[in-house]
Amino acid sequence: MRAATRSQIRSIEKHTFNEYGMPSIVLMERAGQAVADVALNIADEDAEEGLRPHFVVLCGTGGNGGDGFVAARDLLFAGFPVTVFALPAKGHPSDDVETERAFLERVAPEGTFINVTDEEVLDKIEESIDDDAIVIDALFGIGLDHVVSGIAGDIIEIVNASLAHAVVAVDIPSGIDCDTGMALGTPVFASDTVTFGLPKLGLYMGAGTEAAGEVHVEQLIYPDILLEQSAIHAQLTEPPEFPERMRTMHKATYGKVAIIAGSPDYTGAPVFAAEAALTTGTGTIHLIVPQSIADVVRVKVDGPIVQAFAGDVLTVEALPHILELLEDTTAALIGPGLGRDPRTLEAVLLLATAFKGTLILDGDALFACVGHLDVLWKRDAPTILTPHSGEFARLVGLTPEDVEKGGTLSSAQTLAAQASAVVHLKGHRSLTVLPDGSLYINTTGNPGMAKPGMGDALAGIILSLVARGVAPDLATAQGAFIHGLAGDAAAEVMGEESMGTPELIMALAATIKELNAG
Repeated sequence: MRAATRSQIRSIEKHTFNEYGMPSIVLMERAGQAVADVALNIADEDAEEGLRPHFVVLCGTGGNGGDGFVAARDLLFAGFPVTVFALPAKGHPSDDVETERAFLERVAPEGTFINVTDEEVLDKIEESIDDDAIVIDALFGIGLDHVVSGIAGDIIEIVNASLAHAVVAVDIPSGIDCDTGMALGTPVFASDTVTFGLPKLGLYMGAGTEAAGEVHVEQLIYPDILLEQSAIHAQLTEPPEFPERMRTMHKATYGKVAIIAGSPDYTGAPVFAAEAALTTGTGTIHLIVPQSIADVVRVKVDGPIVQAFAGDVLTVEALPHILELLEDTTAALIGPGLGRDPRTLEAVLLLATAFKGTLILDGDALFACVGHLDVLWKRDAPTILTPHSGEFARLVGLTPEDVEKGGTLSSAQTLAAQASAVVHLKGHRSLTVLPDGSLYINTTGNPGMAKPGMGDALAGIILSLVARGVAPDLATAQGAFIHGLAGDAAAEVMGEESMGTPELIMALAATIKELNAG
């Protein structure tokens, strides 16, 4: 499924109205009904547990508010108590919003519809949102482009501080930028978001990932041809399909790869990467580590061919031996646990220049790339970079705090173009960005995966998929999907607090088996 920006979804709406003759109010009706349906499902599921649901609908002055008026009306007609708080109109609201507002005022029982005229109404809102309340956030939609302040900001603070049973956001949580996921002031933190037509980019980036809660995509009645247009370059990663393993094949059929990793302080990183690659189906792995840790690594892992180069860390002197080992490999991973010795960083750049296969740079190897993206750009073979937020910040000249706030997509697209590389920005909702600016958004994974070694395992999974012939962009996106899915499976058994990378790798086998079964 594709994911849209503000301008793209507005273009879809414009074509729906002008070329297909769909009245705009029909879309507003369908949107409001979709919100009401999700809210009613929440109420029905929890009524059996003693919840006495009632709805508090918070409506702004734009189209988002119109959707809220429709949802409120449908909830009333379903027989539930509803209280609507409406912000005063500024300028001239659209005819559709005015129509829905007027209709709701006519059919609603006395006391249902309350205009937010002053701060005294804030007390009524606070009183209304108890632990049986289901709040509908229809304050601001995808058009919001400024920091929320004043009474609207106060309302958001009340919602976030409340004991509301659930908060359902209309299209996007109020206070989140549609395109970047950045917080425009304090956003609403929803339990669910009902988004229309296509999911919005901001639901999967920056603060939007936390604020959105569970995302429900309602296509409404947009023409499919508009939703599938190639001009929309972002998409949610779909589950991969593994090719059938033929009975007559041998281990080399499924890829010959190398992992150059490890240092005296980091003996686990190369092991995690190798084990994940093996579990994902790679046939032959050369695990190339410093001589000082080779025996330790051999004890820790079975399967890979453990090769050693002289010394404690990777240096230029080791490259002739390593390049000889790389001669018959199709892909290589460099970086997990290598360390940041200046000699190592120099060796990484030279190795990247000399190796002719697909190259994945992860962890410490990414430090070598700072200020040297031209080395990657000049490579003839594909390159994949897998930075976490701190590594990414260093590569693009931002602070880690800047990256955590969101709004980094353009920087990631610039990095991918400058390095002529696939860039996988790791995080809660990781992004795989291609050199042409298109991207995949991952939707699997959980907070329990913020543990040592997880990135090493991800790099190994991607390496394995590349070795099996999957294109580098898809291998990266699908590798992240599988990695997150295995993390979710591990969390199901161990819990998010206790799961670690070994548990994820154990869950990886069952995850791939399930994907193969369809």
